[in-house]
Order: sequence, then structure tokens, then C-alpha cells
Amino acid sequence: MVKVNVIFHSIHGHTYKMAEAIAEGAREVEGAEVGIYQVPETLPYEVLEKNGGN
Repeated sequence: MVKVNVIFHSIHGHTYKMAEAIAEGAREVEGAEVGIYQVPETLPYEVLEKNGGN
């Protein structure tokens, strides 16, 4: 068995989409155990809002 963890940070969602694609590909490997984890945002909401983040 193989374990794969995809860990990502995404403000606008683009990196999230790439992480999902990587996890989807890894799930195609027989016996693979795949986890996908998003790193928590550390920027204040006000900064994200000014920069167009979610």
C-alpha cells in the first residue's frame, strides 16, 4: 500500500484545482490511500479582501 498526502495552500482556488487533479491521479493507483489537506490561511480577512482572495 502507498500513502499519498497532497498538501496545498490556495487563495483563489487555482492551486486547489491542481491539488484535486493530483489526488485524483494518485487514487487511480491500486491500493493507494490518498489524503488532501489545505493549509489554513494566516492572512487577516481584510488583507485577503483587498487582494481579491476568498
